[in-house]
Amino acid sequence: MLWGWGGVGRSAGMHETIWIQGEYESAYGLLGVMAHELHEAFVSCGHDARVMKLGKDEHPTSGVFVFFNAPMSVDVLPPALFTPGSSLRGVQIFVDHPYGLPDDVLDAWHEMNGMSNYRLCLPCVDDVHLLAMHWPGMKHDYMAHGIARGALCDPAAITREAWDAKEFDVVLTGSIGSVEEYESVLERLSPDIGHMVREIVALMITHPAMGYVQACDVVMGSRGVITGKWATGKLFWRLVIAAVNRHRRVSAMESLQGLRVGVFGGEEWARVCSGTVSYEGRVGYSEVAGAFGLGRVALAWGPTQFVHSSSERVLLAMAAGCAAVSDDRLIVRREFVGEQSCVGLYDSARAATARGCVDKMLANPDAAIEMSKRGRQVVEERHLWEHRLETILAQPGVVSIGG
Repeated sequence: MLWGWGGVGRSAGMHETIWIQGEYESAYGLLGVMAHELHEAFVSCGHDARVMKLGKDEHPTSGVFVFFNAPMSVDVLPPALFTPGSSLRGVQIFVDHPYGLPDDVLDAWHEMNGMSNYRLCLPCVDDVHLLAMHWPGMKHDYMAHGIARGALCDPAAITREAWDAKEFDVVLTGSIGSVEEYESVLERLSPDIGHMVREIVALMITHPAMGYVQACDVVMGSRGVITGKWATGKLFWRLVIAAVNRHRRVSAMESLQGLRVGVFGGEEWARVCSGTVSYEGRVGYSEVAGAFGLGRVALAWGPTQFVHSSSERVLLAMAAGCAAVSDDRLIVRREFVGEQSCVGLYDSARAATARGCVDKMLANPDAAIEMSKRGRQVVEERHLWEHRLETILAQPGVVSIGG
């Protein structure tokens, strides 16, 4: 028998107050928007949910305290979270890879009370074994991304006339880092380490289903470096992911030359957009669905730090009524591809497959429009924030494995 957290357990009663930290400093306003969207979902489903601001509002002493990603320190969190047996539970929704977690904050939490009042929800299934290795006893649960009901376009607007009138053939969103920043960091590393980092990058580019931890094992392990240590693995994680991210995204974008392509994201894109690919400026998270809606096809690639997991980007593309295209990964294939597929897939190791997938949709607009309709419906039926509330509020349950 395994004690776990999830849908198999008992959900919190409607009488519990849900406290949601609502103020964040995050790129593109992502976390603040998500917090308020989650609050709206709780309220719409009849819960007593309240948005609060750490350091400004009185600390809650009971109910469920929900926060996104991470606070700056444990000192700003409600003291009741660190009291074993307290009636306040903490739920952290973390939208990144485990290596993105703040070690110092969670280490302190673990030392203070063993995380008895804490649970982690994350959309990542990649390398989650690292959590138990670093924080024994941590309770965590897979929770797919959700988006706001307000992101859904009017289904009656997904028509051939609307398709023909769209500004772009393809829209893509997201950010990329600069080559100069990557190279400047590499220059400060020893030659041996720098060479291994480049090898890890090349391996992940060539084999998209190989995650960072596995690539480290192959490259560093073959050099006699002992892998599996949290600190060692995390040391080069952001550097490697930034390099792989830029290569994959720029290659896919370049394959679309000749089509009318709108790129929305960080300013670094302006340096690489040319020809029929135009940089349309930076957009906040709340504007992503609207940006996607300007295109017939949305290139909604997944987060580079995941190789199996997905993000909210593909949900926003489908919600906007686009024909969505994503890089081939397990969770996307499992959720959205089958007899009634609603996402086209390409191989991120071969940029030409992205162009081939897009061309197929543009050449068959009626089929693409039908797929767009299915995608929007699937999001409305299964992937809104309101569909994630049970997981967020789940109590410990018992899962039986084997006889």
